[in-house]
Amino acid sequence: MKAKLLLTLAMLAAPMAALAQSRPAAPQAAPPAAAPDRTSAAYGDWTLRCETTRPAGQPAQRLCEIALTFTDARNQPVAQMVMGRTARAEPMRVILQVPIEARVEEAARLQADPAAAAGEALSLPFKLCSVARGGCFAEAELPNDAVLRRLRARGDAPGRVTFRDSAGRDIHLTMSLRGFGAALDALGREG
Repeated sequence: MKAKLLLTLAMLAAPMAALAQSRPAAPQAAPPAAAPDRTSAAYGDWTLRCETTRPAGQPAQRLCEIALTFTDARNQPVAQMVMGRTARAEPMRVILQVPIEARVEEAARLQADPAAAAGEALSLPFKLCSVARGGCFAEAELPNDAVLRRLRARGDAPGRVTFRDSAGRDIHLTMSLRGFGAALDALGREG
């Protein structure tokens, strides 16, 4: 549960920041200067995001993920995907955020190659829909690195994410893979 929450928190950071700006800030102790709380780096269309937390009485913990924002023809964000691990020994997880109008009875599908057979798609079952959180969230654990290898092998050729809307229509999102390999390598170096 903690892993799901930490990966999902990064997706919700922008709305939370806007909310925080509308309220007076409470005084807080300054964090140690040793490491920034949040960092990010762009790799093509992918972004590596890391956050360092300092639980009381425990050593600092650094969690990182790579993220892609899907945009429409007007370059407006319509969905977001994050991939990451909660610890080096843990499997990679994928979380997809789509609009609230998604049909959640059917899993979203991630395909490295849109022309490949549907059986090669990674199933992303929906776990939560929330107007307050801005959409529906689908999630899956990658049991091995086969999906990541297929995505990396595509180079800059796009993949695809498909889900159904509330009317039952297939919604196809083009998944940019420009910078995916470099972002994945950077994620591996971060731990």
